[in-house]
Amino acid sequence: MNINICGDALKVNWRDVFKFLAGYAAASFLANLYLYSNDISAPFLGYALSPETVGIRAIANLILFVVFFYFGFVRKW
Repeated sequence: MNINICGDALKVNWRDVFKFLAGYAAASFLANLYLYSNDISAPFLGYALSPETVGIRAIANLILFVVFFYFGFVRKW
């Protein structure tokens, strides 16, 4: 990831940020999909998330993956 400091301005290469976030969302989607498909509850802050809740998280991460993949790999800046 390229971060250039030019005087007082900080320039971030957003394409690389979106590529990183796309990878995170894909890994999270696959992990949640595995838990949902095998009917496994996921622990979260001392509570157990039901498999249905994990499935909803998987769908949300899939949507985020598609958005981040578009901005990181498809769209030309």
